[in-house]
Amino acid sequence: MADKRPYSRSDFNRALILNALLDPFAIVLLAVVAVAGILLGALGILLPVGLVLYGAAAARTYFDEDVANRVLERERGKRRDELESGEKRIDPATLAPPIAGLLHGALQRESRIREAVEGAELPYTEVLDEVDGFVRTMEGTARRAQLLYDALAESPPAAVEERLGQLDPGDATKTELIAALTNQLKVQRKMEGQLQGFYDEMEKILIELDTVRGNLVSVSASTDAANQQQLAADVRGLREEVGALAEGMSEAYERPSA
Repeated sequence: MADKRPYSRSDFNRALILNALLDPFAIVLLAVVAVAGILLGALGILLPVGLVLYGAAAARTYFDEDVANRVLERERGKRRDELESGEKRIDPATLAPPIAGLLHGALQRESRIREAVEGAELPYTEVLDEVDGFVRTMEGTARRAQLLYDALAESPPAAVEERLGQLDPGDATKTELIAALTNQLKVQRKMEGQLQGFYDEMEKILIELDTVRGNLVSVSASTDAANQQQLAADVRGLREEVGALAEGMSEAYERPSA
């Protein structure tokens, strides 16, 4: 199972250290000095020298900004692949227009935030991880919203209400039918409210996500790691809101089915 934990600065630092320790130039330099020490019978003298040279080469690699950027891209790609493994992404084209529009808006904002991160001086990996998780959570929520949309399209509350209006409450032969239709209307109205709640909540969250992007752009030149953590927390909070909304809609849909 893929690790869902956000990719943090400590993860990035460990990746940089490992990359520096396995740097081919540093390893070859150590090997050359060690072989020379063996051939010259001075391994005890040359090996410490080789270790010092190895450490210096590894440190140069660790602090190299270009190398750090390459490591970041590699690790970010690996984490994205882990998150996507076994998860089928939803195609907005398969959703109803109002739901697809909201999901498309989330994907657009994900792309814009990624562009803003790429232009930042610091690798805002936590923000990217949270945005990735946010969009996946929103995709799951969109699937549930589509279930509600389909159910309401099959039995519109207005149609059920119209049918009820055609029946005579005083007709004893229609008592069970009226009760069934009344219960169905109650369930449909509840699902209708849940679906409208999805629309309203998603619109609000997309606006807040725009605010996160604006904050990211405004602090993109900052070297304060607290900025990254705060932005990641903002996106994480939005993801939790979407997750709670998904659970609410799932309950609303599954309960009538039962």
